[in-house]
Amino acid sequence: MSDLLYLTRADVEGLGITAREMTGMLSRLLTGLRSGTSVNTPKRAINREDGRLYMSMLAASDDPPRFAVKSLGVSPLNAEKGLPSIGALITLHDSVTGAPLAVMDGDWITGVRTAALSALAAQHLAREDAKVLSLIGTGVQGSCHLALFSQLFPLTTVRILGRGRANIDKLAAEARALGLAVEEASDPQAAVEGADLVVSSVTPTPELPRFLDPAWLAPGAFVSMVELARAWQVDRLAGRARVFTDDREQERQMEDPLLEFSLIEGDLAALATGEVQGRRDAAETIAFAFRGLAMGDLALAALCHEKALAAGVGTALPR
Repeated sequence: MSDLLYLTRADVEGLGITAREMTGMLSRLLTGLRSGTSVNTPKRAINREDGRLYMSMLAASDDPPRFAVKSLGVSPLNAEKGLPSIGALITLHDSVTGAPLAVMDGDWITGVRTAALSALAAQHLAREDAKVLSLIGTGVQGSCHLALFSQLFPLTTVRILGRGRANIDKLAAEARALGLAVEEASDPQAAVEGADLVVSSVTPTPELPRFLDPAWLAPGAFVSMVELARAWQVDRLAGRARVFTDDREQERQMEDPLLEFSLIEGDLAALATGEVQGRRDAAETIAFAFRGLAMGDLALAALCHEKALAAGVGTALPR
């Protein structure tokens, strides 16, 4: 019986995986959904009235021969205790033998794979010459989207809208370190208007008001609604934007729809395989509303395992 590789957050975060490596693996796995070499299951979750959430996610692939299971817990109450709101762990298996290969911290992967799903959508749906990125929400997702989008687009300016001074300053410093100009938006409308790329990642609490209007989006803009689209007046998307999601079948099965299902034109697998056309011209406005996809966790976990083995990173645990 072989050892199990354990990868800490520092291990996975230090592997230097690039945005294009992430979106490349995602495209490979999503294309496999159509050929039958990949399988993605809808999320399974338990929601508590106080905002706590327990979730499991499962995805499998024959190429590469891996499957991953992620367990995740979310507690909005943690902020009052000075604790992270999300805790996650991923187990990676060989999909041929079923043998467990690795256990790894899932917090960093959860953040980055979410941004990687946005980035893959943006590669198909945003303008290639996008220069102005607006970040509405200054937590982990703001940082992750900034890191990945700056690798994929010729950004010059980052707009920031948030509530916590420390997070705003931290995100601004990260943008300046990338050589980007920073603008702090005065209000939500100022953050959205004129931006080429908009990423909203405010915490999706039950009491979150729908304070963002799609009518503010500029012609040609791409928006990624990371907070389950709960910050947006989604009833105003019709006739204003083409709408995509990460997995239409997953969305069809959800009891709490992100938006009117008939508005959803396609998903990431359809874009990856060319079944649905991405951006058609420079003027159309496009929205990506999504929940997260187990395939994203598998893509990042498989990349982390591959790179860790090559670099000799991690701790071998006896089974």
